[in-house]
Amino acid sequence: MTDTNADVVAAIEHLGLRSGEGLSTLELLRGYREQIEAGAATLENPRAVFEYIDFFNELVTRTINECERIAAGLRQGVSQPDIDALRQLASNAAAEQRRCLMFRDKCINRPLPDERMRPLLNEISVTTRDQLTAFRELTAIAAKLEGHLGAATPPPPQEEEKRSFDRRALFTKFLPKTDRGTP
Repeated sequence: MTDTNADVVAAIEHLGLRSGEGLSTLELLRGYREQIEAGAATLENPRAVFEYIDFFNELVTRTINECERIAAGLRQGVSQPDIDALRQLASNAAAEQRRCLMFRDKCINRPLPDERMRPLLNEISVTTRDQLTAFRELTAIAAKLEGHLGAATPPPPQEEEKRSFDRRALFTKFLPKTDRGTP
């Protein structure tokens, strides 16, 4: 097995691992949602907690589906769209870290009507944060795969700029604006 094949196999396994972790997170989120439903009367704003859980339920589901699609595509070969998709998933996960902080500020880091709910809210926050951190690691997979994509496909030949310019375009291109003033 070549290094390229080993890296692709490792990437497929890593994507499978991320999908498995995502499924575990979905199960946890479902359980948390049930617990919040049972204790909704003890929360000041249960709707905000439901929205947070539902948002991450959708995000994790979409990411799992995309990881599985990319893993299937890698079995056919490495492609730039798959690498771009991995980077986008990691970027989305990084962007949603802020949502975790806002949830902590809005629902956890303040006095609660029933302090017994704080550990559950904290678990929800930690679970989503940890899953986002795991998804952010998809950037490393993309970087490894991109290195092999570059080795598999030679770069296009570099062509020097062959455009011709008239005199005015040349002066505009090479001289700063301050030098072009009239006397």
